[in-house]
Amino acid sequence: MVDNKVHFEYLANGMGVLTDVRKSNPAWGLPELIMPSFEKVMEKSAKSFFTIDHQLFQEFYNNNVCGILLSKDCGTIVYGFGKDTLYVWLFRQDRGESKLNMYFYVESAEDNTRKIFTWPTLTDDDQLFAGDKEGRKEMYATLANKLMIFLAVKKYVKVETIVVPTGTITKIDDTVHGYKVKEKIKNESGQEVIIMDSRWFRKIVNDNDIFVRGFFRLQNKKNEMGEWYKELIFVDSFIRHGYHRNATIENEK
Repeated sequence: MVDNKVHFEYLANGMGVLTDVRKSNPAWGLPELIMPSFEKVMEKSAKSFFTIDHQLFQEFYNNNVCGILLSKDCGTIVYGFGKDTLYVWLFRQDRGESKLNMYFYVESAEDNTRKIFTWPTLTDDDQLFAGDKEGRKEMYATLANKLMIFLAVKKYVKVETIVVPTGTITKIDDTVHGYKVKEKIKNESGQEVIIMDSRWFRKIVNDNDIFVRGFFRLQNKKNEMGEWYKELIFVDSFIRHGYHRNATIENEK
């Protein structure tokens, strides 16, 4: 809710467009959360995609690409493609409610240039945005770049296969500034999310014998009446023969 009636009407129209899109039951998939290790790959790969930007717009449109991206900096980004066009809705949390802060679309030309369409005075509204005016205007291009590079990396970056030699221990170092591999992620969105981190690009092959300590677990069992119940049992120590962990991207169809 904003005091400026023009801005309110524009955002309300954006919600109407999104409502119409939802009626077609698009395949949004689960929301995706980008971790720093994934962003690091995005930064390194960005230049590779600038020369095929228009081609990517067409490809994502033909493949009906759409989704929900969670960003610590921006909020919740809902996106989808029309012909040579990227549509973006930006939502932010405000006192427990999700509110639409921005709606715009980007048109791509054959020479890989883009045009951004939105209400011209929207970024002047202090109820919607903080910071200086110049920084606000850059949000549109920044969001569009973030989405296009994210989708291109997810689809095209080559999967790295890491083989752990028999009888050795190989340290897989994917720690980057601001993010620890063992760090827990608290999900307060109320639903499942997909964590996009460096595991997306790595397939690990480990054929070593791995010692597993004994542990307790709840085992499902049936009683004489055919009813299921759980019984606490102890699993003895054992030797597990390696593992093959596929990169997430290899499972994408």
